[in-house]
Amino acid sequence: MPQFTFTVGDNVHNSDHFPIFVSRADGVSVTNRLPKYLFQLADWSTFARLAVITENMVDTVAIDDAVRDVTETILGAANAAIPQSSTRTHRLRKPWWNEECSVAYRRQRKLWGIFRRRPTTENLIAFKKARALARKVRRRSQRDSWVRFVSSITTSTSSKQMWKKVKSANGLYQEFIFPILKTDSATFSSPLEIANCIGNSFASISSSDSYSPAFLLTKNRAESTTLTFGTEQLLPYNSPFQMFELKRALSHSRNTSPGPDGITYCMLRHLNEHSLSNILRLFNRIWAPQGHIFFRCDGIHDPEVP
Repeated sequence: MPQFTFTVGDNVHNSDHFPIFVSRADGVSVTNRLPKYLFQLADWSTFARLAVITENMVDTVAIDDAVRDVTETILGAANAAIPQSSTRTHRLRKPWWNEECSVAYRRQRKLWGIFRRRPTTENLIAFKKARALARKVRRRSQRDSWVRFVSSITTSTSSKQMWKKVKSANGLYQEFIFPILKTDSATFSSPLEIANCIGNSFASISSSDSYSPAFLLTKNRAESTTLTFGTEQLLPYNSPFQMFELKRALSHSRNTSPGPDGITYCMLRHLNEHSLSNILRLFNRIWAPQGHIFFRCDGIHDPEVP
């Protein structure tokens, strides 16, 4: 296998043979975890000091350039003030592992190293005793951990808490994997191809071919009526956004995953008053008739938008 290389480990890991580790020869590895901001460790005072949104940034340039400048400023401040999680794939966590297990395992490794350097009968017996003791400690810890886990489940435990406990007991964590979408005619692996395939599927389901003749007749009759949007009245939905509306929306928004720009609600909540007011100016500039721009879902090509 020229694409792979193998090496022999120096520890038997309680087995009867040394393990063989296989790795790619080119050294390429796939990152299964994306970095996430650790907001509980954020320095929000530094973030607010660096994330300065000025009037010139949102008023004097084109809307697309203003959005780009604001996004880069906020993300630059976030990268400087908010730590990010590691992209390395971690091992499955063992909830029953404790300090006593670590001490027993370190002693087993120490005596194994002594036996490897000096393979005498006395050293072999000492290593086997340490290995047996470490196994006993682990089994006792597993048993005690299971008893505590079962005792924590009561009639008042919700299904959400129950599944959280089950995942914790199994040491599970959520990995990010690149999806592969298979259709009757092809297989798609890139995010853009998958997004376009899903968009085409939604479009075909929502097309007129899926409607009944009776509904199509009503639909065509209703769509033949000309709609008039012109009015001299300042209706509420055409009014500029106010600061209290923006703050209310941010206060009611949960810390969900960010969109393609990577900006989260938590970042917007910690902007200073001046920067937040200028972001509101940008929102109203986009909302105004002279500022209307086309939006589309990231990754899905809209044929009506060049």
